[in-house]
Amino acid sequence: MKIKIRLLIILTMLFAIAFSSKSMDTKLQSKLNTQGNKQTQFIIGQDLSYVNMMEDCGAQYRENGELKDVYQIFADNGTDLVRVRLWHNPDWQVILSQPEGVKAQYSNFNDVKETIHRAKSVGMQVMLDIHFSDFWCDPGRQIVPKAWEAIANNEAILQDSVYNYVTQTLTALNNENLMPEYVKIGNENNSGIMTHTGMDSQYRGINQVSNSWERHAKLFNAGIKAVRDVSAETAIKPQIALHVADHSKVAWFYNNLIQNGVTDFDIMGFTYYYSYHGGSPADAGSVIRNVLNTHPGYEAMVVETGYLWDTENIDNLGNIITNPHPGYLPVSPANQLKFMVDLSNEVYNAGGSGVIFWEPAWVSTPCSTPWGTGSSHEHVAFFDHRDKLNYMKHGGGGWPNAFKSGDVPDEVNVTFRVDMTGQDVSQGVYIVGQMTNWDFVQMDNKGSNIYSTSFVLQPGEVYAYYFIRNNNWDNYQSYRETIPVECAYSAELLNDPDWDTDRAFIVPENDTVIAYMWASCETFVSNTEDFEWKNTFKIYPNPSLNKEIFIENNNFNFQKSRIELIDSKGNTTIPAFINIENHKVNIKLNHSRNGIYIIKITDGLTTYTNKIMFL
Repeated sequence: MKIKIRLLIILTMLFAIAFSSKSMDTKLQSKLNTQGNKQTQFIIGQDLSYVNMMEDCGAQYRENGELKDVYQIFADNGTDLVRVRLWHNPDWQVILSQPEGVKAQYSNFNDVKETIHRAKSVGMQVMLDIHFSDFWCDPGRQIVPKAWEAIANNEAILQDSVYNYVTQTLTALNNENLMPEYVKIGNENNSGIMTHTGMDSQYRGINQVSNSWERHAKLFNAGIKAVRDVSAETAIKPQIALHVADHSKVAWFYNNLIQNGVTDFDIMGFTYYYSYHGGSPADAGSVIRNVLNTHPGYEAMVVETGYLWDTENIDNLGNIITNPHPGYLPVSPANQLKFMVDLSNEVYNAGGSGVIFWEPAWVSTPCSTPWGTGSSHEHVAFFDHRDKLNYMKHGGGGWPNAFKSGDVPDEVNVTFRVDMTGQDVSQGVYIVGQMTNWDFVQMDNKGSNIYSTSFVLQPGEVYAYYFIRNNNWDNYQSYRETIPVECAYSAELLNDPDWDTDRAFIVPENDTVIAYMWASCETFVSNTEDFEWKNTFKIYPNPSLNKEIFIENNNFNFQKSRIELIDSKGNTTIPAFINIENHKVNIKLNHSRNGIYIIKITDGLTTYTNKIMFL
């Protein structure tokens, strides 16, 4: 028995290796072709502003289980550009308690030089993100640098300071062959630039200097002029980007700036996070089409975005980006990858110039921030904190190459069943494992002591898991199944002895069912779920006159299913809005997208399809 299981493991591992080694096809070249008035290359970028600090804090980054230079990891996996923030004088960092070996300051000029050098040495371009502050800048916080507080109300001298600062910064970088290919003047400047001279205890801007956009325009133009003047004498002539947060603010922001005389820039940049701004990837594309039509001659780029792959917080610093898009559930590495590829395709098809992910290397370490110790982003970063910071090519780490090649790994439905005959199930039956992000997922009672649930996963990935008879970590060992040693081979699959008490599997290429007797290596076949559930679906109104439909089924849990809307060309469509309840789904379509669609609902056991029409 043991020999057969080991042979099966070897064969499945060989399949996983073969699947993951597929090369990018010729679609990559078409992604890089010239498009639009000024666009010469579609940029896939990553903000790595934290990564030097993370290494000093003890982070060791791996690819395929091997230690590797983190910049090389990104370059080798399709990243074109590194974005890096520059603070004026971030001496506030000295008050933070940090481990030995951590520098007094990061995101200052010397740290930025290191980032640019490391990025360029492995062939990546750079976007210098000048915050014009000693601290983070965002829509509610644009704090004048401490060194400039005395001149905050003197527009002429402040303009001169901005011009000289940018000039000196770029000249010094150019003298060391570190001129960036892109310079971003400001960061998320919804409220303007250098609008306050202090912060309250919640790090919000106080002591307002001005809300005049005429004044803000002069400061933007001072920074822009400095870039143009320096680059007139340099080999690399940086493109200039501006930056607003929230896709719904793009038209207002750039209309406002241009009307106030800010015109000599190249890229209309904006931030898009579903977690903060709502909408969908398709909405980001629509925004780009509209702003490019309104302001021809400029480019548009998503200069900051991110999406989660996990829901757990593993340290003392609260997580951000916690609200998942309902069209990309469950939260998983596979759906992080899908979200980023879909967003990039929408931006590209709309004529945009690129997408930049914010802080994919900000992993959890003993280092501190003003808000606590650890990372707010370990559940978003591309390095798996449960797997020795291994680069997740099956998650966001695979996004650049998947987008460029058009080769997004197909997802499959994996259904888990367990026979609980003779067991106390009064507290329910659950499955917990890597594919659940170690959350307890309740399994459905299918009758005859059989419990079942399904997940949408990517072929070739390896997952550890087990079944358990409660949903609480307190005294959980008394409720989890004990896996016989001959099928507790997760340590071997995951190459880690810490996993020696769990089940494990490699996701195959096709939909599959994994069915075990409780605490046993014995498998079984079940047909208990074949009730005529297809006849219990209600879809209304169909056809729909207002781009909205409802689907109901009191015998079906939509939250544990995969729901797809497929257009007449066979392409999956992302609705403007989708609300999923246990037994009911509400879907709203973008008003411009009428026609005939197929609704496809899969629970891992059976697939239901029906034709719907939006008029």
